Amino acid sequence: MISVIIPHFQRVDLLRQTLDSLAAQTERDWEAIVVDDGSCQHDWDAVRAMASDRVTVLLRTDGVKGPSRCRNLGWQAARGDLILFLDSDDLLGPDCLRQRRQVAEQLSTNDFWVFPVELFRENPGDLGLPWNQLSAAGEVLPRFLKGDGPWCVSSACWTKSALRRIGGFNEAVMYGDDADLHIRALLAGLRFVQLSDRKADIFIRRSDVPRITGTVTGLSDPLLQSRVVRLTQGTVAIVQAGADPRLLRLWQSQYFMEAEFLLFNVPDSSRRLRSLIQQWRMDFPQEGWRIMLTATYLGWCEFWRSRWYLQVRLARRIVMCVLPECWFPRRRPVGAG
Repeated sequence: MISVIIPHFQRVDLLRQTLDSLAAQTERDWEAIVVDDGSCQHDWDAVRAMASDRVTVLLRTDGVKGPSRCRNLGWQAARGDLILFLDSDDLLGPDCLRQRRQVAEQLSTNDFWVFPVELFRENPGDLGLPWNQLSAAGEVLPRFLKGDGPWCVSSACWTKSALRRIGGFNEAVMYGDDADLHIRALLAGLRFVQLSDRKADIFIRRSDVPRITGTVTGLSDPLLQSRVVRLTQGTVAIVQAGADPRLLRLWQSQYFMEAEFLLFNVPDSSRRLRSLIQQWRMDFPQEGWRIMLTATYLGWCEFWRSRWYLQVRLARRIVMCVLPECWFPRRRPVGAG
């Protein structure tokens, strides 16, 4: 049996479409577990009404609010040996579950299997764009560490035992939780295969509909704090795994990007920037001068961004020439080969 785990928060109409795409599957041996994250009473009543012999509806009443806790509650309650995570606005192609079950049976020595997924706006197939390009196995971990993850949470189909081995999702992480899971799986040496030759079987919505993380928290204190938790715990995981030190240099790109995110997206970010730089220094004491240069760059940009933005652009060009190139990663263009 395949257990499909769906966290939900106040998107009843989209959830109904997701469950409709499940009901249309050619594979019949499946269950869905919807875990609601505290929707309003009206939506909670509507979600409960969707329960059936195939669809179990749970309410998260403990732990940290957010999709990570909901997903953990879901897979831990699952009856199936294969686990698939969906967002509440994803849609499945009619042969998705059959394809994933058959591949899992044929390549049964793996812990998880990765399939292509596509973006869509109104109807599956209307964009014809991959979520991102899969790549050679040796490139996967470096890409995740640089923030260019080749697959998303719906791409992978897991064995329940593999999730148990790595502890599932980190419930302290509200943003980047799927990348965090995949990085820990790769560091733990879980066996996987990418099915790049298969057609996309899940479709990821790209529209003006709010994402669940943004809907739950916006740029709240808990979300912003969890972004730093993801960084420092990621550093610990890489060190404990005895990974190549060059991977730590790649991972620092995430600290740099987080600093720029705070600078340009969070009002009155000075305090948070100082806290992030302090944490970065603690995590990477050997990078003293680079982090000091970064702090100087951020202070310069903070001063000039509302006065003369050309100074900000010039400063960034300068630090790009001095700091490691991998701290300025560029995501592969969607649709590129």
